[in-house]
Amino acid sequence: MIQLSREIRFALVPADEIADRPSNSWAGWPTSNLAVPHLVLRCLIEGEVDPKTGYLCNITIIDQLLRSVVTRTLIPRYHQTDGQRTIQNAESILRLAFAELSAQWTNPAKIVSLNLAVSPYTNYSIAREKDMNQTAIQLTEQFEFSAAHRLHCNDLSDEENRAIFGKCNNPAGHGHNYVIEVTVSKAVDSDRGQVIAIHEFESIVKRLVIDRLDHKHLNLDIDYFRDINPSVENIAIAIYNWLDGQFGSAKLEQVKVFETPKTWALYAGD
Repeated sequence: MIQLSREIRFALVPADEIADRPSNSWAGWPTSNLAVPHLVLRCLIEGEVDPKTGYLCNITIIDQLLRSVVTRTLIPRYHQTDGQRTIQNAESILRLAFAELSAQWTNPAKIVSLNLAVSPYTNYSIAREKDMNQTAIQLTEQFEFSAAHRLHCNDLSDEENRAIFGKCNNPAGHGHNYVIEVTVSKAVDSDRGQVIAIHEFESIVKRLVIDRLDHKHLNLDIDYFRDINPSVENIAIAIYNWLDGQFGSAKLEQVKVFETPKTWALYAGD
Protein backbone atom coordinates (compact mmCIF):
# COMPACT_ATOMS: atom_id res chain seq x y z
CA MET A 1 0.00 0.00 0.00
CA ILE A 2 1.35 3.42 -0.97
CA GLN A 3 0.03 6.97 -0.89
CA LEU A 4 0.39 9.62 -3.58
CA SER A 5 -0.40 13.34 -3.32
CA ARG A 6 -1.04 15.78 -6.15
CA GLU A 7 -2.10 19.43 -6.07
CA ILE A 8 -3.32 22.11 -8.42
CA ARG A 9 -3.27 25.87 -7.87
CA PHE A 10 -6.05 28.04 -9.20
CA ALA A 11 -7.87 31.35 -8.94
CA LEU A 12 -11.64 31.66 -8.55
CA VAL A 13 -11.96 33.82 -11.66
CA PRO A 14 -15.24 34.53 -13.48
CA ALA A 15 -15.95 31.83 -16.06
CA ASP A 16 -15.35 34.18 -18.99
CA GLU A 17 -11.80 34.84 -17.69
CA ILE A 18 -10.69 31.20 -18.01
CA ALA A 19 -8.03 30.68 -20.66
CA ASP A 20 -8.14 27.66 -22.96
CA ARG A 21 -5.26 25.83 -21.31
CA PRO A 22 -2.64 26.40 -18.62
CA SER A 23 0.54 28.13 -19.73
CA ASN A 24 2.24 27.87 -16.33
CA SER A 25 0.45 25.29 -14.22
CA TRP A 26 3.14 25.58 -11.57
CA ALA A 27 1.87 29.06 -10.74
CA GLY A 28 -1.73 27.97 -11.21
CA TRP A 29 -4.63 27.68 -13.63
CA PRO A 30 -7.06 29.28 -14.02
CA THR A 31 -5.21 32.47 -13.16
CA SER A 32 -6.02 36.15 -13.53
CA ASN A 33 -4.92 39.73 -12.99
CA LEU A 34 -8.10 40.22 -11.00
CA ALA A 35 -7.99 40.40 -7.21
CA VAL A 36 -9.78 37.08 -6.65
CA PRO A 37 -9.08 34.19 -4.27
CA HIS A 38 -6.08 32.06 -5.20
CA LEU A 39 -6.35 28.56 -3.74
CA VAL A 40 -4.57 25.21 -3.67
CA LEU A 41 -6.44 21.90 -3.96
CA ARG A 42 -4.55 18.76 -2.88
CA CYS A 43 -5.70 15.19 -3.44
CA LEU A 44 -4.28 12.24 -1.49
CA ILE A 45 -4.86 8.73 -2.79
CA GLU A 46 -3.64 5.29 -1.75
CA GLY A 47 -3.53 1.80 -3.19
CA GLU A 48 -1.24 -0.75 -4.81
CA VAL A 49 1.40 0.22 -7.37
CA ASP A 50 0.94 -1.15 -10.87
CA PRO A 51 3.78 -3.68 -11.30
CA LYS A 52 4.36 -2.76 -14.94
CA THR A 53 4.24 1.07 -14.92
CA GLY A 54 5.26 1.66 -11.32
CA TYR A 55 2.32 4.08 -11.08
CA LEU A 56 -0.34 4.22 -8.41
CA CYS A 57 -2.17 6.62 -10.73
CA ASN A 58 -1.04 8.73 -13.66
CA ILE A 59 -0.88 12.24 -12.22
CA THR A 60 -2.22 13.74 -15.44
CA ILE A 61 -5.51 11.98 -14.68
CA ILE A 62 -5.63 13.60 -11.24
CA ASP A 63 -4.78 17.00 -12.75
CA GLN A 64 -7.49 16.71 -15.38
CA LEU A 65 -10.12 15.69 -12.83
CA LEU A 66 -9.21 18.41 -10.33
CA ARG A 67 -9.17 21.08 -13.04
CA SER A 68 -12.48 19.84 -14.37
CA VAL A 69 -14.01 20.13 -10.89
CA VAL A 70 -12.65 23.66 -10.59
CA THR A 71 -13.63 25.00 -14.02
CA ARG A 72 -16.94 23.18 -14.54
CA THR A 73 -18.32 23.19 -11.01
CA LEU A 74 -16.57 25.42 -8.46
CA ILE A 75 -16.13 28.54 -10.56
CA PRO A 76 -19.69 28.59 -12.03
CA ARG A 77 -21.19 27.97 -8.57
CA TYR A 78 -18.93 30.52 -6.90
CA HIS A 79 -19.90 33.28 -9.34
CA GLN A 80 -23.58 32.32 -9.56
CA THR A 81 -25.74 35.46 -9.27
CA ASP A 82 -29.29 34.16 -9.65
CA GLY A 83 -29.85 33.65 -5.94
CA GLN A 84 -28.97 29.96 -6.13
CA ARG A 85 -25.32 30.37 -5.19
CA THR A 86 -24.36 27.35 -3.08
CA ILE A 87 -20.74 28.22 -2.30
CA GLN A 88 -20.61 30.39 0.80
CA ASN A 89 -17.37 29.44 2.54
CA ALA A 90 -14.26 27.25 2.32
CA GLU A 91 -16.14 24.29 3.76
CA SER A 92 -18.76 24.41 0.99
CA ILE A 93 -16.05 24.64 -1.69
CA LEU A 94 -14.34 21.59 -0.23
CA ARG A 95 -17.55 19.57 0.18
CA LEU A 96 -18.59 20.27 -3.39
CA ALA A 97 -15.13 19.51 -4.81
CA PHE A 98 -14.93 16.25 -2.89
CA ALA A 99 -18.37 15.11 -4.01
CA GLU A 100 -17.63 15.94 -7.66
CA LEU A 101 -14.18 14.32 -7.60
CA SER A 102 -15.56 11.17 -5.95
CA ALA A 103 -18.33 10.92 -8.55
CA GLN A 104 -15.83 11.09 -11.43
CA TRP A 105 -13.13 8.88 -9.87
CA THR A 106 -12.67 5.50 -11.59
CA ASN A 107 -9.08 4.59 -10.71
CA PRO A 108 -8.56 1.50 -8.52
CA ALA A 109 -6.67 3.65 -6.01
CA LYS A 110 -8.79 5.09 -3.20
CA ILE A 111 -9.22 8.80 -2.52
CA VAL A 112 -8.05 9.29 1.05
CA SER A 113 -8.61 13.00 1.46
CA LEU A 114 -8.93 16.34 -0.26
CA ASN A 115 -7.29 19.46 1.14
CA LEU A 116 -8.06 23.10 0.32
CA ALA A 117 -5.45 25.72 1.23
CA VAL A 118 -7.03 29.17 1.33
CA SER A 119 -3.70 30.74 2.35
CA PRO A 120 -0.21 29.49 3.24
CA TYR A 121 -1.35 29.48 6.88
CA THR A 122 -4.94 28.18 6.75
CA ASN A 123 -6.28 25.00 5.19
CA TYR A 124 -9.29 22.70 5.31
CA SER A 125 -9.35 18.95 4.68
CA ILE A 126 -12.01 16.33 4.16
CA ALA A 127 -11.63 12.56 4.32
CA ARG A 128 -13.78 9.86 2.78
CA GLU A 129 -16.57 8.78 5.10
CA LYS A 130 -19.31 6.16 4.74
CA ASP A 131 -21.99 8.82 5.18
CA MET A 132 -21.16 11.78 2.95
CA ASN A 133 -23.95 13.78 4.62
CA GLN A 134 -22.04 13.69 7.90
CA THR A 135 -18.55 14.30 6.61
CA ALA A 136 -16.05 15.68 9.09
CA ILE A 137 -13.99 18.62 7.88
CA GLN A 138 -10.76 19.65 9.54
CA LEU A 139 -9.56 23.24 9.86
CA THR A 140 -5.86 23.87 10.45
CA GLU A 141 -4.36 27.29 11.03
CA GLN A 142 -0.90 28.52 11.98
CA PHE A 143 -0.09 30.97 14.75
CA GLU A 144 3.22 32.43 15.94
CA PHE A 145 4.70 33.51 19.25
CA SER A 146 8.19 34.36 20.48
CA ALA A 147 9.43 33.08 23.81
CA ALA A 148 12.56 32.20 25.75
CA HIS A 149 13.19 29.01 27.68
CA ARG A 150 15.89 27.03 29.41
CA LEU A 151 16.02 23.25 29.10
CA HIS A 152 16.71 22.15 32.67
CA CYS A 153 15.53 19.38 35.01
CA ASN A 154 15.57 20.33 38.67
CA ASP A 155 16.10 16.74 39.83
CA LEU A 156 19.34 16.42 37.82
CA SER A 157 22.71 17.87 38.76
CA ASP A 158 24.10 20.87 36.90
CA GLU A 159 26.65 18.56 35.31
CA GLU A 160 23.95 16.13 34.13
CA ASN A 161 21.82 18.97 32.74
CA ARG A 162 24.75 20.34 30.76
CA ALA A 163 25.56 16.88 29.43
CA ILE A 164 21.97 16.29 28.23
CA PHE A 165 20.92 19.76 27.04
CA GLY A 166 24.23 21.37 26.07
CA LYS A 167 23.99 25.07 25.24
CA CYS A 168 20.21 24.89 25.59
CA ASN A 169 20.90 24.67 29.35
CA ASN A 170 22.37 28.19 29.34
CA PRO A 171 21.26 29.71 32.70
CA ALA A 172 20.06 32.88 30.96
CA GLY A 173 17.96 30.86 28.52
CA HIS A 174 17.58 31.30 24.77
CA GLY A 175 14.72 32.17 22.44
CA HIS A 176 12.67 30.83 19.54
CA ASN A 177 10.06 32.12 17.14
CA TYR A 178 7.59 29.29 17.64
CA VAL A 179 4.97 28.44 15.01
CA ILE A 180 2.01 26.35 16.10
CA GLU A 181 -0.60 24.58 13.98
CA VAL A 182 -3.95 23.97 15.62
CA THR A 183 -6.36 21.51 13.98
CA VAL A 184 -10.05 21.24 14.85
CA SER A 185 -12.82 19.22 13.19
CA LYS A 186 -16.57 18.99 12.96
CA ALA A 187 -19.15 17.07 10.95
CA VAL A 188 -20.40 19.62 8.41
CA ASP A 189 -23.78 18.47 7.11
CA SER A 190 -24.90 21.39 4.95
CA ASP A 191 -23.49 23.56 2.18
CA ARG A 192 -23.44 26.59 4.48
CA GLY A 193 -22.16 24.77 7.56
CA GLN A 194 -18.74 25.50 8.96
CA VAL A 195 -16.29 23.88 11.34
CA ILE A 196 -16.09 27.05 13.43
CA ALA A 197 -16.15 30.76 12.65
CA ILE A 198 -12.56 31.76 11.92
CA HIS A 199 -12.68 34.88 14.10
CA GLU A 200 -13.95 32.78 17.02
CA PHE A 201 -11.31 30.10 16.45
CA GLU A 202 -8.50 32.65 16.27
CA SER A 203 -9.77 34.54 19.31
CA ILE A 204 -9.74 31.38 21.45
CA VAL A 205 -6.21 30.41 20.44
CA LYS A 206 -4.97 33.97 20.93
CA ARG A 207 -6.50 34.29 24.39
CA LEU A 208 -5.54 30.86 25.73
CA VAL A 209 -2.15 30.39 24.06
CA ILE A 210 -0.60 33.35 22.27
CA ASP A 211 -1.35 35.99 24.91
CA ARG A 212 -0.13 33.56 27.59
CA LEU A 213 3.19 32.64 25.96
CA ASP A 214 4.23 35.46 23.62
CA HIS A 215 7.37 37.35 24.71
CA LYS A 216 7.59 35.37 27.94
CA HIS A 217 10.34 33.35 29.59
CA LEU A 218 8.57 30.02 29.86
CA ASN A 219 10.48 28.79 32.92
CA LEU A 220 10.05 32.02 34.85
CA ASP A 221 6.74 33.49 33.70
CA ILE A 222 4.52 30.45 33.08
CA ASP A 223 3.37 28.53 36.16
CA TYR A 224 2.83 25.37 34.12
CA PHE A 225 6.57 25.17 33.41
CA ARG A 226 7.82 25.88 36.93
CA ASP A 227 8.48 22.17 37.42
CA ILE A 228 8.05 20.88 33.85
CA ASN A 229 10.91 21.19 31.39
CA PRO A 230 9.66 23.44 28.52
CA SER A 231 10.82 21.19 25.69
CA VAL A 232 8.98 21.46 22.39
CA GLU A 233 7.26 18.18 23.27
CA ASN A 234 5.98 19.52 26.59
CA ILE A 235 4.95 22.83 24.98
CA ALA A 236 2.78 20.90 22.48
CA ILE A 237 1.17 18.93 25.32
CA ALA A 238 0.52 22.11 27.33
CA ILE A 239 -1.09 23.94 24.41
CA TYR A 240 -3.30 20.94 23.62
CA ASN A 241 -4.48 20.75 27.24
CA TRP A 242 -5.24 24.47 27.35
CA LEU A 243 -7.29 24.28 24.13
CA ASP A 244 -9.03 20.94 24.53
CA GLY A 245 -12.80 21.38 24.89
CA GLN A 246 -12.69 25.13 24.20
CA PHE A 247 -14.10 25.18 20.64
CA GLY A 248 -17.76 24.48 21.27
CA SER A 249 -19.09 21.77 18.98
CA ALA A 250 -15.77 21.60 17.08
CA LYS A 251 -13.29 19.00 18.34
CA LEU A 252 -9.61 19.68 18.90
CA GLU A 253 -7.72 17.11 16.82
CA GLN A 254 -4.07 17.97 17.33
CA VAL A 255 -1.48 20.63 18.07
CA LYS A 256 1.84 20.81 16.22
CA VAL A 257 4.60 23.09 17.54
CA PHE A 258 7.56 24.12 15.38
CA GLU A 259 10.49 25.12 17.55
CA THR A 260 12.54 25.73 14.40
CA PRO A 261 11.80 25.00 10.73
CA LYS A 262 13.68 21.72 11.27
CA THR A 263 12.11 20.62 14.56
CA TRP A 264 8.46 20.10 15.49
CA ALA A 265 6.41 18.07 17.96
CA LEU A 266 2.81 16.95 17.51
CA TYR A 267 0.36 15.99 20.25
CA ALA A 268 -3.16 14.66 19.66
CA GLY A 269 -4.20 13.78 23.20
CA ASP A 270 -3.84 10.50 25.03
